[in-house]
Amino acid sequence: MQYGFVIDQTACIGCHACTVACKTEHDVPLGVNRTWVKYIESGTWPDTTRAFSVMRCNHCADAPCVTICPTGALFTRPDGIVDFDTSLCIGCKSCMQACPYDALYIDPQDNTAQKCNYCVHRVEVGLEPACVVVCPEGAIISGLVDDPSTPISHLLATEQLLQRSPEQGTRPNLWYRGADPDAINPLGATDSGDGGLWKDPAPSFMTVDLTPPQGRSGRRAGSVPEDRPSPPRVVYNADHPRPWGWRVSSYFLTKGISAGVAMVMAIALAAGLGTEGSLIRWIAPLIAGFFLFVTGVLLVADLKRPDRFVYVLLKGNPRSWLVRGAWILTAYGGLIGLWLLFGLLGNDPALAVVIWVTGVVGIGAAGYTAFLFGQAEGRDLWQSPTLLWHTLAGALTAGAGTMALLTGGLGIENGETIERTSTWCLIAGLVALGIISALELRSKHPTENGRAAFHHLTRGAWAREWWWGGHLLGVLIPLGLATAYLIGGSESGLLIGAGGAAAMIGLWLADDAFVRAGQSVPLS
Repeated sequence: MQYGFVIDQTACIGCHACTVACKTEHDVPLGVNRTWVKYIESGTWPDTTRAFSVMRCNHCADAPCVTICPTGALFTRPDGIVDFDTSLCIGCKSCMQACPYDALYIDPQDNTAQKCNYCVHRVEVGLEPACVVVCPEGAIISGLVDDPSTPISHLLATEQLLQRSPEQGTRPNLWYRGADPDAINPLGATDSGDGGLWKDPAPSFMTVDLTPPQGRSGRRAGSVPEDRPSPPRVVYNADHPRPWGWRVSSYFLTKGISAGVAMVMAIALAAGLGTEGSLIRWIAPLIAGFFLFVTGVLLVADLKRPDRFVYVLLKGNPRSWLVRGAWILTAYGGLIGLWLLFGLLGNDPALAVVIWVTGVVGIGAAGYTAFLFGQAEGRDLWQSPTLLWHTLAGALTAGAGTMALLTGGLGIENGETIERTSTWCLIAGLVALGIISALELRSKHPTENGRAAFHHLTRGAWAREWWWGGHLLGVLIPLGLATAYLIGGSESGLLIGAGGAAAMIGLWLADDAFVRAGQSVPLS
């Protein structure tokens, strides 16, 4: 059994009755919407046309928001409706990143994620959703798509209907009849940035010029048909700000430092370093533990309901990589505690074993983020197959940079072996980051969304942060300093310390550009 919608855009008059009915039925606050009407205009005045498209949750059969939700607050009912339980929501906003349709929002009153739930309270008593009842033109058709007796099933069997972003593989259960393809394609129409109808322009990511050279619809300059002299323009749409910002970018770095320190110290043991000395016994685990603590603070602070952060562990959805990552970080934190304990007790055999195990688990702590971002299926830039290797190389670079800064820049005792090990690890991490970037530049992004986001990253709004910060400051300069250190010997320890600091700053800039560019492409 599967409920669905057909929106008949040949009948829709753009009156917003569905939006108002939805707001009234569910007490939706101002500024957010469960359903809304998008307007686009084509042509040049006075020969212009306007097209409408009704936007809302698609109640996907394979809903990525359900998979990524860490607490099961989003779930699929037996009748196929994707519903939510706000009492479980922690406000992590991961569902907003997973949805390719911009269907979810954070309610400004209770700070939980909400969306269209097909008016389940009405459906359960035999009534139709509020938007269906109120539509003056009967443009919204609801019902069971797998029941041959329903009007929606008849339309699906006899009409050629369109869907939004079918390439995402979510199997949406919302279809459009007679819709302008540019109206339901988020990149099919340009945004002038002037605010459109009924509102003044406001600073947001939608007002940044993010249009690739060939135009958002993929048409190259000069290929627009003569009867369509200019691409269509968005003149009304709902705002959808970026859910994740600097805290998530910083989480990449702090988690990388924590995991990287353990990785570097394990490599140092393999290089012949003993377990004597304060650096390996208690300074390194304290540094790893401190940055793991900062990582936790950043993650909790980014939640809209930080009072519920323990739900990730107590009520976790095991399919979500946010939950799996919490398990990994918890285990990693316990190992850091054992490392510090055995180091203070002077139990050298146990200490060596714990450092090795912590280094291995540190790889998981560094790399799980790639799988979490992979579940954010609405952001095609984040689906890159190189992301796992980037997180691992970044953690090795951050850990090596931290240890190099301590031993070379600050002159921590017993640091020569660790200093040289950190230098080689730093060089390995930087070279790997350079190779990964080169591979990414040569790779083909299969979707229009991914290509547009990659353009914003490398040639658009975040190109300077990506190239000058992430690659010049974060790769080339520290690589040169590390090489100069190897040539100059231990007397040039300040060089490797400066190289470690530059690498970490560059890592943050590159990751911040990556996080923001991934969210720069509109989804509705």
